[in-house]
Amino acid sequence: MAIRVGNKAEGDAFFDRVTEREDIWRHLEGNHIVLSGPRRLGKTSLLQRIAEEAAEKGILARLIDVEGIDNAEAFIDQLSRAFPEESIKGYMQEIGARVTSWFERIRKMEVKLPGGIGAGIEVQAIASTSWSSAAMHLQQRVAPAPLLILVDEFSVFLEKLLVKDKFEAVQLLGWLRAWRMTSGVACRFVFSGSIGFNTLLERYRLGTYFNDCYDFRLQPFRPAAALAMLEEEARREGWQVETTSLQHLCARIGWLSPFYLNLLLDSSLEAGRDRELEEGNDERRLLQSDVDDAYDRLLATRSRFVHWYQRLEREIEEPELSFALAVLAAIAKAENGLTRSQVLARLHRREPDADVRGKRFDRIMLKLEEDGYLGMDGDRILFLSFLLRDYWRRNHV
Repeated sequence: MAIRVGNKAEGDAFFDRVTEREDIWRHLEGNHIVLSGPRRLGKTSLLQRIAEEAAEKGILARLIDVEGIDNAEAFIDQLSRAFPEESIKGYMQEIGARVTSWFERIRKMEVKLPGGIGAGIEVQAIASTSWSSAAMHLQQRVAPAPLLILVDEFSVFLEKLLVKDKFEAVQLLGWLRAWRMTSGVACRFVFSGSIGFNTLLERYRLGTYFNDCYDFRLQPFRPAAALAMLEEEARREGWQVETTSLQHLCARIGWLSPFYLNLLLDSSLEAGRDRELEEGNDERRLLQSDVDDAYDRLLATRSRFVHWYQRLEREIEEPELSFALAVLAAIAKAENGLTRSQVLARLHRREPDADVRGKRFDRIMLKLEEDGYLGMDGDRILFLSFLLRDYWRRNHV
């Protein structure tokens, strides 16, 4: 089995996240969820595993990717096609009186069994739009059924809709919130996305439209989980790896994101293969020197990281863009990061007004933190990924 680098991890390619999955199921008993966290943490893979576990629990779940759409009508259509009426009725008839295990613990739930789907749900009136009728019909069908609606890349879709038609976006968000707040709702939503929800909602002053959802923040792997994943993946590839070599790999990565761990492991195995070819042996034993060689190879491959720069150019307008790039450059030059006051001092020439400089920095930091560029270690701000830091230092400082 090839190492997954950047693709959704399914089946045996999915590792750990045991406590995270337990917590998500626990919170879903009483809440809808916003799954937040920086890019490259495996949010889509986690949602896929939750969908698989839902089937094991007797729950009808669908993972719906809405990244490619930009209007409310298409959004309604995506949800409707994911949960056709025949599927819901068939599911309810199949489980019948067996709706007892997980959904019976949902607070204030009124499950409607066969013949009662759609009853007891009061749908809030929506202003007449091209999609209002379809939205109300969808809600009446879906809201009373014990379903799990996993909406991936929702914030990517929402940002495009806000740019295109803010009024329509507000209508859609208002309708979704009213749906979630209606009594008798048995279905549960999980919204996820790569763009920071908080940044996006703050920018458009729409935070109240999601204040009813539990904000579940996904974190990087714990060291033990990272080592276990790397060891198993290396074994599947037929390599012998000592724990010290894997610990060295984790130390080089810094931020234990599954993506960066797999990226460096894959490159390390290639470096180890090339070394053994030169030595004329085939022991398939990974050394610490292979990890260091692989790290340098990755930094030399500019295409691996250029999209991080291009994303900022695409998503931030001037003068904020130049300010953000100056923040990243200052922190990339500092091996152990900088405090907030140190960063602000380095930005004095760019923005002499201390109050304006501080507020602009706080806005930029929110964006850079949620998109996986920077993080906090105590009172110091630093790049989460050492690979990304060293790439930035080499190419953009």
